[in-house]
Amino acid sequence: MCDFTEDQTAEFKEILYSQCGDVMKALGQNPTNAKVLKVLGNPESEEMNVKVLDFEHFLPMLQTVAKNKDQGTYEDYVKGLRVFDKEGNGTVMGAEIWHVLVTLGERMTKEEVEMLLAGHEDSNGCINYGQARCKHLIDMGCTSYPLLHNICPKS
Repeated sequence: MCDFTEDQTAEFKEILYSQCGDVMKALGQNPTNAKVLKVLGNPESEEMNVKVLDFEHFLPMLQTVAKNKDQGTYEDYVKGLRVFDKEGNGTVMGAEIWHVLVTLGERMTKEEVEMLLAGHEDSNGCINYGQARCKHLIDMGCTSYPLLHNICPKS
């Protein structure tokens, strides 16, 4: 078992507002940035790295986020990806998806998108969203970042 100092243990008991979304995602939720800000009471941007929550106050916020059932299904995401399938052949251009993810909605960093798409493009730069491995891409996005909400709105 790891030994922590009393100061380290005390630090674990408080969460900066700016960390709340990441902690929620680490606990298996998928809140959008807007949802996190809403449950935090819409704090000013200057407050995000200053204000802290103890676990007792964080838990009800986590429960509120967990009740959100409007996260989209695998089929919703595939349907959204079809919008980018110009040929109707089950593939989308990786560059187009990359552009959408770094410029629209809840933007991802270039590094996050590169990591997400790594190994999924074929020799033509296309991603076959009908393959089982694309489910991994979607699952990864759904659990680690609400990225596909940018391109795949629920119908």
